[in-house]
Amino acid sequence: MPFEIRQLSWHKRRRAEKTPQPIRVEVFHFKKEANHPCTLEVEFDNGETYELKGRVTQNPINKHWFVSGMNSTGQAVSLKFIEEPIAD
Repeated sequence: MPFEIRQLSWHKRRRAEKTPQPIRVEVFHFKKEANHPCTLEVEFDNGETYELKGRVTQNPINKHWFVSGMNSTGQAVSLKFIEEPIAD
């Protein structure tokens, strides 16, 4: 399943810090169902890999699906589900 990593940046009201950025994400147990729990395995650009607990949500206006994940140390990632075109 293709996912697009969305940039999370909170530096608008805080001093910008260099934080590890996600470069690869694998989503387990994804289902297009609101509030469905899933697990994410995220590799960051500093070489560290973390397991995050995620939750599936859907934008009610444009109907896009998203996964947000976070772990107990504050590592967070947001993903947009990319629909694959249906082949004829």
